[in-house]
Amino acid sequence: MVELTETFLLVSFAKVIALALGTFIVSLAYRGYRRNASKPLLYVSIGFSLITAGTVIEGLLFNVFQYDLLPAIGAGTLVTILGFVAIIYSIYSSR
Repeated sequence: MVELTETFLLVSFAKVIALALGTFIVSLAYRGYRRNASKPLLYVSIGFSLITAGTVIEGLLFNVFQYDLLPAIGAGTLVTILGFVAIIYSIYSSR
């Protein structure tokens, strides 16, 4: 069972805010892709969705599924890195 400490609630609140902001950015980028048929915006949307997913995965693994901190951070960071790669690809593919 998860202990509802102040720190847990604060971190959970921060993760929810990150999820909301990430979802907003993804939706803006995806709408831009649909409006302009711009492949780079599609990769920006994919990148930010992976970055947002990395944050959520980290929180779920550590707080909900009680994984050790290091594997939880590692999994979240790996997904976040893939998101950054997608965004970098979107920048260089538009040339």
